[in-house]
Amino acid sequence: MSKVVFGEVDWNSGDVGSIKSDFMRLEQGKTKVRVMGNPTQFYVHWVESPDGKKKKVNSPVSDPALVKRLEDAGFKRKATWIVTVLDRSDDTFKLLEIGSQIYNSIKNLYLDEDWGPVGRYDLTIERGTPGTQPLYRVTPRPKAPLSSELAESFKEFSSRVDLTKLIQPSEPDDVRKMLGWGASSSAKDTSSLVDDDMFAFSSPDED
Repeated sequence: MSKVVFGEVDWNSGDVGSIKSDFMRLEQGKTKVRVMGNPTQFYVHWVESPDGKKKKVNSPVSDPALVKRLEDAGFKRKATWIVTVLDRSDDTFKLLEIGSQIYNSIKNLYLDEDWGPVGRYDLTIERGTPGTQPLYRVTPRPKAPLSSELAESFKEFSSRVDLTKLIQPSEPDDVRKMLGWGASSSAKDTSSLVDDDMFAFSSPDED
């Protein structure tokens, strides 16, 4: 089994298996972005609450028994990544959550000697219609440096945005309470119980 890592990883070692306004949503069609730096990795379960709604929770890794119960219930743990991107539609920096399809496409470009580090060129990410396989396609654009103004804006964005709270594992009691499995104490912090539309586009049928 691969090592469970919550935090920054390089493009060759990810486990393939802040504020809402800072997030970017990938709509159907083509979106052009520039990926900045390494991805930040965490793990999620897509679960179904008693009211029938699908929700995403950060994996409660501090409680292996609960993780196993989630897995046994069909709520498999998936590696997920957040990357900082330059949204070329308005040249502003945003956070984009990606699954394994986009991660692997970017990784392949990163490892390709003709392309290399992905911060040197823009990418077009095409999102297909529901049910399309693959759902996402990534195409590199010609290499071009960023302007000094954008480079400075990236530094400001990076210093302002803190991903720690977004990727931290869920409190086990919060997960049990949400699923109606009972909790040993009242919930302390529900920040890692994620509303399904908070992040950009992650979905249980992406992979």
